Amino acid sequence: MALIKCPECNRDVSDKAATCPHCGYPLGWTTPGLRRVQVIERTERRWKALRALGWLLILAGVAVFLRELAADDFRGAALGWWLGGAGVACLVTSSAGAWWYHG
Repeated sequence: MALIKCPECNRDVSDKAATCPHCGYPLGWTTPGLRRVQVIERTERRWKALRALGWLLILAGVAVFLRELAADDFRGAALGWWLGGAGVACLVTSSAGAWWYHG
């Protein structure tokens, strides 16, 4: 039995393991039939982080927009629109990037 590095968490794992016991990443060969494990979706963390940032910007934009609209400050309401627009841009970019790099 040899130890290999998990490509996801970089910890030592047996070369006979089907998945990493630390993070669950599929390592390649399953033991029963030696079939190749197919990874359905493998989106990098940066695309997921960009998506989370997008949702946070949208929520912040809505909060700023509603607060400034209630105070009759239309310049502040414009800031809310800009924050929401930046959030939507982050969502579109993360979706396009994940599609482009991972099919």
